[in-house]
Amino acid sequence: MAIKEMFGIEHPILQAPMAGASTAELVAAVSNAGGLGALGAATFKPDALRAQVHAIRQQTDRPFNINLFAPVVEQYDPALTPGAKLSGLIQQYHDELALGEVPKMGAVSGPVEEQLQVLIEEKVPVISFHFGIEKAHVDAIHAIGSKVLCTATNVAEAKYLQEVGVDAVIAQGAEAGGHRGTFLGFNHDSLVGTFALVPAIVDAIDLPVIAAGGIMDARGIVAARALGADAVQMGTAFLGCPEAGIADAWTDSLLDADAINTTVTSAMSGRPARGIRNRYISEVEETGELLPYPQQYSLSKKLRPAASKTNNADFMAMWSGQGVSALRQIPAADLVAELVREVDAFKL
Repeated sequence: MAIKEMFGIEHPILQAPMAGASTAELVAAVSNAGGLGALGAATFKPDALRAQVHAIRQQTDRPFNINLFAPVVEQYDPALTPGAKLSGLIQQYHDELALGEVPKMGAVSGPVEEQLQVLIEEKVPVISFHFGIEKAHVDAIHAIGSKVLCTATNVAEAKYLQEVGVDAVIAQGAEAGGHRGTFLGFNHDSLVGTFALVPAIVDAIDLPVIAAGGIMDARGIVAARALGADAVQMGTAFLGCPEAGIADAWTDSLLDADAINTTVTSAMSGRPARGIRNRYISEVEETGELLPYPQQYSLSKKLRPAASKTNNADFMAMWSGQGVSALRQIPAADLVAELVREVDAFKL
């Protein structure tokens, strides 16, 4: 299979990067099990990112993926300020948790040029991007012999990614948890389900396609393969693994959730993302005063870590896909092994 040969992996199973949930331990466990582990590194400063790469390499000699955000998401207008309702609500939350004043807004991810330089210096074998990618970055990654992935949420994006030279395209269906990777067209027009998106992209480009969104077990993997995908990328499925770096309250919310408990919202970060609805999302949406990314996300940069430390699900960003009801609480290596056995034994 093209994907297995391309990445040097045994199984066409990729673990989604999941910034804020993936850890060096999870990445290594998935890669050691024959899949492709991935770390969401968009918020790591260069030195911290280098340390994460070293931590992964201390635990595995297998290929792995590091994910960054496109430079466009670092842009923000310092003149923008939250409206009175939104500002008052965030301050109310800070008062409840004794966090003091709301911090000044600013960049959340990047700087991508410095992050990418670290990955190039470290010769990370697979580097992926979310929210689009620039051809110069693709060329720089290929120059060190590494592979490039990027997310597409519609056919136009997939065609663009082929033009700039990526090695494979991740087709992100509407069911997927976390941020929507849309970078061409309108977000609301790109909420295409995995079953519709994958074959459309497969037919439109001549690159390997990786299906993502709502895939939790052998049924989803076999279905994705039948649609023409060369591999699958699974995120929510790995959130039940002990190696995932999420708070107990997030895990408990996942275990209690079904598809209807997830929602695509811009309330948390300013960009559409799918997660479990909680008090923060509902009340912030009600203000009607959302800011763009990254300003909206930076409003909660003290609130979210504090909520995680105290296991307060009201204020956490609990990203989750719609397949959450099929979550399994087992080690990552066992999950990969079970998925492989289930696919091998699958009968229509």
